Amino acid sequence: MRLQNVKNATPEEIRELQKVELGILNQLAEILKQKNLKFFLLGGTMIGAVRNKGFVPWDDDVDVIMPRKDYEILYSHAGEWFKDTNLLLVRSDENSNQHITGMNLKDKETTFINQHSVFEDLQHSIGIDINPLDFRPVGKVKQLKQVFYAAVFSLYNANRLPDHQGALLRMASAVPLKMFSEKTKTKIWQYSEKKMIELNDPASGEIVELGVGLKALKRHLAADLFSDQKWVLFEDTYMPIPIGFDKYLSDVHGDYMSLPPEEHRIAKHQTYLVDTEQPYTPELRDKVLEGLNYEA
Repeated sequence: MRLQNVKNATPEEIRELQKVELGILNQLAEILKQKNLKFFLLGGTMIGAVRNKGFVPWDDDVDVIMPRKDYEILYSHAGEWFKDTNLLLVRSDENSNQHITGMNLKDKETTFINQHSVFEDLQHSIGIDINPLDFRPVGKVKQLKQVFYAAVFSLYNANRLPDHQGALLRMASAVPLKMFSEKTKTKIWQYSEKKMIELNDPASGEIVELGVGLKALKRHLAADLFSDQKWVLFEDTYMPIPIGFDKYLSDVHGDYMSLPPEEHRIAKHQTYLVDTEQPYTPELRDKVLEGLNYEA
């Protein structure tokens, strides 16, 4: 299956994309179970597991969340654990910016050129998103500090105007992103990441999703919601959602069992090329840029 903008994909094309993502998710799940690391489906993927027993029909991605400790263990061993697979785990560092605040596990045998990162020399392949789950600190001052550091981290780590966060925040982000060099922005987000993680405190009894937007930073979620996994049917296998999934989904998404308006039932990404069968190469990206009248 090959297409340009996934927003214009047919249901059949979305389904082909989902099959690749399910394959990635299955490989990740197998490794995490072997290593006794905890993970949960999140976002639209969790809604799909509960409401559809699989993907939401128009969903074009997979979201996974892991406790911070397990998340870092996975990253530190990625080279070893995925060496005999077609998968590559990527995360922004001082050498490259992935334009995501978490990690992405990519299938190197595919192509997925996202609009927001087309100018970057990256592995532009179909992948699934993996984000960390942290604890809120105890005390209002420390909580405000964590929110501040997380907001700064998100801005300079993603290093792009935020999507799905509202026009006002998008406009407010434009000037700060132009104020510093790429090297300085990297130093800023690395320092902010370190500080926001240092403020983690299990004694608060509350968890927080750092790096996924301002709305998430304002949520007061009980840690007990994610204290254990509940394995549910997802497509042709079983995947874990948090034991407190109903409370979480109700607080975050409202009436999650009801379908959204029809005009919202579309893929959320803007892409220039998606191919479920052709491996990504820099030459493919060059052709895309040529078609856009840009230079690589």
